[in-house]
Amino acid sequence: MYPIFLFLFLFQFNLWVKNTSYLKACYGYFPVPDISVKIAEDKDFTISATSPYKIKDKSKEKIFHYPVKIKSLPAGIDVEGSIWQKQITVEPMDGSFCEVNKRRYRGIILVKKSKDKLEIINTLSLEEYLYGLIKLEISPEWPLPTLCAQAIVARTYAIRKLWEDSSILTNLAQHQMYGGVEAEDARGRIAVDLTRGEILTYKGRPINSVYHACSGGYITSSKEVWGEDYPYLKAHKDPFSIHSPYDRWQVKIPKSELEKILQRAGLRVRGLKSLKILKKDTSGRCKVLLISFKNGHQFISGNKLREILGFNFLRSTLFEINNKKDELIFEGKGWGHGVGMSQWGAARMGELGYSTEEILYFYYPGTGIKKIY
Repeated sequence: MYPIFLFLFLFQFNLWVKNTSYLKACYGYFPVPDISVKIAEDKDFTISATSPYKIKDKSKEKIFHYPVKIKSLPAGIDVEGSIWQKQITVEPMDGSFCEVNKRRYRGIILVKKSKDKLEIINTLSLEEYLYGLIKLEISPEWPLPTLCAQAIVARTYAIRKLWEDSSILTNLAQHQMYGGVEAEDARGRIAVDLTRGEILTYKGRPINSVYHACSGGYITSSKEVWGEDYPYLKAHKDPFSIHSPYDRWQVKIPKSELEKILQRAGLRVRGLKSLKILKKDTSGRCKVLLISFKNGHQFISGNKLREILGFNFLRSTLFEINNKKDELIFEGKGWGHGVGMSQWGAARMGELGYSTEEILYFYYPGTGIKKIY
């Protein structure tokens, strides 16, 4: 009886679980999975802990009671003048925190030599990782249902990365912002604890739970932005994101300056005349632009232009362009790619009394919340 049950159990979930360790982590064999986050890269660092700690490689280990300087050398990693192998582990003792350049982190620190630099990787439990994330992604003063929604979305994002075998994330916005113990907040920890083990799923699989700062009033689809069509990432109106601090914005740039920026990006533009939007997606975001210049024209996508000008300068592709004689004026709405949950919209929903579930189901329709550990 037991072997048959085990076979059925494995068969049921093998469509979305890719390895045994992940299966165990998600379905109760282990309390919570670990995650690895690349937190820094440079030629040298100061390593320490809030109590005695061990540094070890494959051949030796040593206990330290004070901060040590480590740096990259051709032969390996220099730890206080002694050459160690090209990968070392820093383990705190007595349940304390590791420190990297005086910034504290839970779990352990892995240092890897990568060419002439050192990669610093923080490995810790997923729930502790979320502790150091919430405050950097949204305001901890926002309503608790909004904080809980952010915790579930961030946990889902990390779990999906594990499912995809992307074992190492970064602490940058391209993945999720993470800052260790210094970035933790009491209300953020409460939100993580209240939603422990909860993720968003679609047909039994962890969803691609992307999110952004503000939609500007209209969510766009994943297909429009990245070409990947997810049933729960469709375009729809988002009245909750209207009247946020980033609902409307305006930036100006001289044509001469824009021409130089485009040239540095590899576009052969001489004598820039104008930019004109040729095509928009269903949410009103710019898909294709026409760049007109002295001896011709060139096409460029809205996403590419935003990448070239900077994501903080051109906050979204939901914009109109006003061509003046010597400058261009972009008048836009929202901040971010516009797919999935709008964080400012979720804040407004929380203020209006919507529950965590209602917030998540509005931004990821057709999904469900599942507790996996």
